[in-house]
Amino acid sequence: MKVNVPKNLHGQIEKAQNSLFFIVIAATVITVFCLVSAKSLLSQGNYQRKVIDQRNKAVKQLRDNTTAARQLEDQYNNVFENSGPINIIGGKNDSSAGAVPPDGDNARIVLDALPSSYDFPALVTSLTKILQADSISNPSVGGSDDVVSVSASPSATPQPVNIDVPIGGTASYANLLKLMADLQRSIRPYDITNMSVSGTPDSMTFSFTMNSYFQPGKTLDITTETVK
Repeated sequence: MKVNVPKNLHGQIEKAQNSLFFIVIAATVITVFCLVSAKSLLSQGNYQRKVIDQRNKAVKQLRDNTTAARQLEDQYNNVFENSGPINIIGGKNDSSAGAVPPDGDNARIVLDALPSSYDFPALVTSLTKILQADSISNPSVGGSDDVVSVSASPSATPQPVNIDVPIGGTASYANLLKLMADLQRSIRPYDITNMSVSGTPDSMTFSFTMNSYFQPGKTLDITTETVK
């Protein structure tokens, strides 16, 4: 039996093959495009999530800072603007230059409590005033000015720096008790690490080995982060 094959069959087959080839190429291009697009979308989504997380952290920090600023403002107003005749350590609220602890205005008391600069002469002057106010005879304030070796540079996390400042003199028993009470009530911390007392109740010679402190200023630790 003889089969009649159309003359253009080979051409149709070749045309179909070409069409199938282009379809495969188009499908491949579309698939690759979709994969690349999906990867890009996933990367963008991951980046947006990181941005949102960092934004939420920044918003929380700003809210905390706002709350802390309001609390600081309230505390400032209570200490400085709403202060009465009695200062924060129980003395007379006196802003004159000659006021000695426990007298003095709150601003000066707080500034002297833990100064941000190493000022050894000012510390000696302050202690000398206390000794004079408590009627201490032959008062002496020791120690050495180590301004060269002490670092007073501000930092984000400042720590108190110890200052050795021994004192001595002669006083009655009552005045010696008054001196110790004034040192204890002082808003600037004084640690008596060793003490020596001798004599009679009317005339007692004493020497105190003491430490005081200053704290360098605080700087804002502002950091920036690039979200990748």
